[in-house]
Amino acid sequence: MNDPSLPELPAEGQLGSHTPPRHGSSKQTLGGSSIYRLCEEIIALRETNSRQHKLYEQALVKSRDTLQSAFNSFAADTQRAYQQLRQELHGEKRISLALLNELLELGFDLERIAAGRPPKDDGEALGHWADAIEVEVRKARSALSRHGIQRYDAVIGSAYHPAFHERVGSRRMEGMDPLRVAEQREHGYASQQPEFILRRPKVIVSE
Repeated sequence: MNDPSLPELPAEGQLGSHTPPRHGSSKQTLGGSSIYRLCEEIIALRETNSRQHKLYEQALVKSRDTLQSAFNSFAADTQRAYQQLRQELHGEKRISLALLNELLELGFDLERIAAGRPPKDDGEALGHWADAIEVEVRKARSALSRHGIQRYDAVIGSAYHPAFHERVGSRRMEGMDPLRVAEQREHGYASQQPEFILRRPKVIVSE
């Protein structure tokens, strides 16, 4: 008796020979592996992107710190240079004012001495007048010394240099090469540094 609600069974000789089709299963396996590889690639790309972003942030922070440190160092150096220049300017201004006041005082003294010049036939008065002038000369030298201005002399026999010597004549000197300092006619003045010459000594140069 056949029941229409039950599935039809194969015949007895056909039980071992029937094999269901597998086309749908292979397609599902191929599609699943492709999706799996795609997910792996997306995850690897995301991890690479995260690492690169982290390295970029680290490089950016390092560059910012380097620039900030360089700017701070530049600002500090600029501030120190400004303060040093300001102190030097104020110091030079004070020295200049002090030297100017002393020169004015010497000028007033010399004016009074010149006004009190005695007659030529009074030898004793002329002697006292000359002594007064000598006192003013010593005062001038003392003022220059207090401000670091010293006498500067040329070295006889040294090479003539226009930056250090003022040539006022020339002379042939036996046993001396040409362009050498043969004689000093007038000394010069320099500051505390020997190379900072305020007035060059006047010299005779060998030919």
